[in-house]
Amino acid sequence: MRESQRKKLIMAGLGKAQKRSNRRKYKCIHPNCKLDSIKSHSQQKKGQLSSIAEDSSVYAMRKNMYQMFNAGMNDLLSKQTIGEASRYKGYCNAHDTSIFSPIENGNLDIDNPEHNFLLLLRAVSYEYASKRDMYDRQKDILSQVEHLFSYEGRKNYEASGYGIKVFLEKDAPYYLSLLFDIYESKNWSKIQYNSFEIEKNIGVSSTTCFSPLREDHPSWMAENFEKPQPFISFSVVPDESKTIVAFVWFAEFADLCGEYSRIDINQEDISNVINTYIFCESEDVCVRPSLWEKIPIPDKNMIYRHMGESDSVSSANKVPLVLDW
Repeated sequence: MRESQRKKLIMAGLGKAQKRSNRRKYKCIHPNCKLDSIKSHSQQKKGQLSSIAEDSSVYAMRKNMYQMFNAGMNDLLSKQTIGEASRYKGYCNAHDTSIFSPIENGNLDIDNPEHNFLLLLRAVSYEYASKRDMYDRQKDILSQVEHLFSYEGRKNYEASGYGIKVFLEKDAPYYLSLLFDIYESKNWSKIQYNSFEIEKNIGVSSTTCFSPLREDHPSWMAENFEKPQPFISFSVVPDESKTIVAFVWFAEFADLCGEYSRIDINQEDISNVINTYIFCESEDVCVRPSLWEKIPIPDKNMIYRHMGESDSVSSANKVPLVLDW
């Protein structure tokens, strides 16, 4: 089979799988709800996204597998309307509104433990919903194009799916149960956080979770495979005149999160550190169009190479600065 024909068949299969994914419905994440989820925003459309949008658009991560395969690794961020960007099938309309309303419409208070908890809950909810959609989409893709994979290609693809399955079956149920226990009891002592305010809009917005161990995560997991994997949430929330940055973690991970509790708005390299966390760890980043469009192509390609890598903070200066600092 010619490579051009093979690619055409793969694209056709990806298109079918993506359409099935778009139509698929999921139940609300709230444990006592049986309603279907809506397409919520992990980053509020009328707040943080509108504050960095130009002509109602931002640059955001591609989620469509068909488009990603066609564009390749050199175009991971695409221009999207703020109605399209940063969406996930998480909660029904009622729960999405009732749970997160305290931190929306400019009401986010960095000193309020409940507000920091809600940032953690939203980040974990986005991670869970994105991964369950990704896992089902991967199965759809495999059913359509598995005969076009090489042996090694299929082996690697199935291995990535197994990692997602473990998260969905082990990690997510444990942490979602813990989160809703905290939400109902309002026992904020079960979380810790380091949140601070930058006195300008830095032109970038993000909601994500990542391992506090970063490059040491694989070795920790090898020794603690039966334990739920540790993580920390990282939120960057701009509005018209400021940007809030929040690192939030479960108190049970306190001994793993010392690095994040010590981050200080006044440290000399703070802009590079925040920039590195955004572009090396986040799978949900949105950027003001004029900021992204002025980045030289070689720098964009370097940022794409860093995306998804657990670079240590010592390499922060290697990631081109995107933020409007």
